Amino acid sequence: MRGTVCDETGEGPPVILIHGLGLNRHCWDWTVPALADRYRVVTYDLYGHGESAAPPETPSLSLFARQVAGLMEDLGIERAAIAGFSLGGMIARRFAQDFPDRAHALAILHSPHRRSPEAQAAILARVEQARTEGPAATVEAALERWFTASYRAGNPAVMDRVRGWVLANERAVYHTIYQVLAEGVEEIVAPDPPLSLPVLALTGDEDYGNGPAMTHAIAAEIDGADAVILPGLRHMALAEDPEAVNRPLRAFLDRVHADRAHADRRALRDAFGCFATGVTVVTTRQEDGTPRGFTANSFTSVSLDPPLLLVCVAKTAHSCPVFTAAPHFAVNILSQEQKDLSGLFASRGVDKFDRAAWRSGKAGMPVFDHALAHLVCARERVVDAGDHVILLGRVIGHATGSGQPLGYFRGSYFSAAAEQDLVDAASQGGNIEIGALIAQEGSLLLADTPDGGVMVPKAPGDTPDIDVLTARLRSAGLSVELDFLYSVYRDTETGRHGIFYRGTATGAPPQGHRFYPMDTLPLEQVPNAAERSMLTRYAAEHREGRFGIYQGDETRGTVNRIASREPSRF
Repeated sequence: MRGTVCDETGEGPPVILIHGLGLNRHCWDWTVPALADRYRVVTYDLYGHGESAAPPETPSLSLFARQVAGLMEDLGIERAAIAGFSLGGMIARRFAQDFPDRAHALAILHSPHRRSPEAQAAILARVEQARTEGPAATVEAALERWFTASYRAGNPAVMDRVRGWVLANERAVYHTIYQVLAEGVEEIVAPDPPLSLPVLALTGDEDYGNGPAMTHAIAAEIDGADAVILPGLRHMALAEDPEAVNRPLRAFLDRVHADRAHADRRALRDAFGCFATGVTVVTTRQEDGTPRGFTANSFTSVSLDPPLLLVCVAKTAHSCPVFTAAPHFAVNILSQEQKDLSGLFASRGVDKFDRAAWRSGKAGMPVFDHALAHLVCARERVVDAGDHVILLGRVIGHATGSGQPLGYFRGSYFSAAAEQDLVDAASQGGNIEIGALIAQEGSLLLADTPDGGVMVPKAPGDTPDIDVLTARLRSAGLSVELDFLYSVYRDTETGRHGIFYRGTATGAPPQGHRFYPMDTLPLEQVPNAAERSMLTRYAAEHREGRFGIYQGDETRGTVNRIASREPSRF
């Protein structure tokens, strides 16, 4: 950003360090080496400090937050962890409020919260002294507040260095920024909406201006924030005892990085899972003739001339060395009736083939009865691809069957024909009741009825639309994600057709709703027999981890098993 001077050290996830009042980017010289082996560490001078330009407008926390945003823009940083010391910690909080999508973690070091009237009067007096006499009038008292007496006596070179940083500030500018430190706290206390990101709040137990009570108050306002109090240290602990600060700071950043990496992998997997695929079992024989196999949806036809296909094998799979060495393999494309077969070969069981109906096909490759198709291949090439290997095969034999395919989408199985059941039910006319079985961490959402009972949440009778139901729940603060159709039935008691989806939710239940543990659903309070039957089945299937679409009425019907918990490996 124009007028901002910065330094960068290291490679990896970005961490931006913001210094305090009267200092400059070099106050982090004791911190950068502890982070630069893993992180891209950015230090810079605030407006009016060090080598940066004077503030382009009246100083404020928002101005300094925009300076951070502009710096990130110039450096090509989309999101970063932000660590701020003293005034820098205030700027970090303002930045997280003004640019909530740009900070993924905050470290708030020795930074103020709301002061007592006496403390506020004292800091305003120092602002006035700085205005009339300049930074030289306050620097010696500041050094006493910042460092313990023993450290000051034993480290005159550090005192001279820090003193020089403060005295280098221009008198006309210094007091205007000091005013931000004094009066900017109120705008970052109890933010609305509250901050919701990983936070480390840290101070020394002898930091009299920004002590433990303030640090605990900061942490209390941010859900899940960590508070660390360093014994025997004052304000400038990052210089007096770098290891005491660097150890919890590095541990915090490492944890945030690991959590983000896990979340990013999960998000990427979820993104990949948005591509609906078929399901296959890939088989071969090891050198002694023993059959081997695994479940995969990573199957792709590559070419018709020559006839080529590929599958991906995880390097962590026990059978990976066997498949990369075997001269032949087969791809069995499963039907919707073979979900159990898919689950069997996604497990690490040693007796898989003893529990499956199979035979030897061309080249002796294991092929399964009732599969939609199988393709036998000669190994053409093995390609290294990250945490997988790509097995490229030339098709030397194939056969097809009949039936509906077994599909896989967003971590669950589905049937290509399932949605037609919904269309057929709706097309019958009459009253339609649409609702959703919404789970959250082993509990199920139920709504209160006017007579003191409970029921499955449903769309309003005048607008039987599942989108209307989910929109109402979301507007009440419950984030709902629907998975698949769960039950289609005709209620002979009421003459209504019931259409129910299954899904998950995050957040608190809206008024008139409650999450009930799945194992103790209040079935006796459900007035409708069809709903009771559906809830009984849902609880049982939840325990088994195997779901399916129900078709019928409240007393008789069939369950088409098409959904399951995610297999152990795809």
